[in-house]
Amino acid sequence: MSTVRIVRPGYRHGLGSVLALAFLIVGARSADAQHVQTFPGSSCQASGSAQNLYYSGVIVANRGAGTRSAVCPLVRQNPTQGWLHIFVHVRDRHSAQNITCVAQARDEAGSGGWSESQSTIGEGEQTLVFNAPAIDPPNFGPYTVVCSLPPMEGVNQPSYLSSILVEE
Repeated sequence: MSTVRIVRPGYRHGLGSVLALAFLIVGARSADAQHVQTFPGSSCQASGSAQNLYYSGVIVANRGAGTRSAVCPLVRQNPTQGWLHIFVHVRDRHSAQNITCVAQARDEAGSGGWSESQSTIGEGEQTLVFNAPAIDPPNFGPYTVVCSLPPMEGVNQPSYLSSILVEE
């Protein structure tokens, strides 16, 4: 008569293999992960010395009789890498003037670097898209979006910037 002997792998070896595989999978995923950040329009500030803008919970709007600008700082997750896209979500309510935004990446001294302009086309909710620049943008910024908002034409119908999304 023979005796059957069952051998089980050690608990530590099995757990170690599982942990090593988990670290490998998590590490591979984070290398490919994209960072997406959204900033409310209300994080922007009026540009110039005497410009008044209207701030709500998430938007910045121009309720005045003249064109006004807003400067929106961008905080990047990967300031030594380029970005994929910057999306600026706006609502243009002016019949003849467009919202124009300029995305900028400057060096630490605020000079040199990259900028690109985009404008709305007519009235309505629109998204201005800034793709990754063909050049490598300066490391560590500063990075901003500056938007020119047309004056209000109709009663309680201002043009506004609602959010900025940075995809890195």
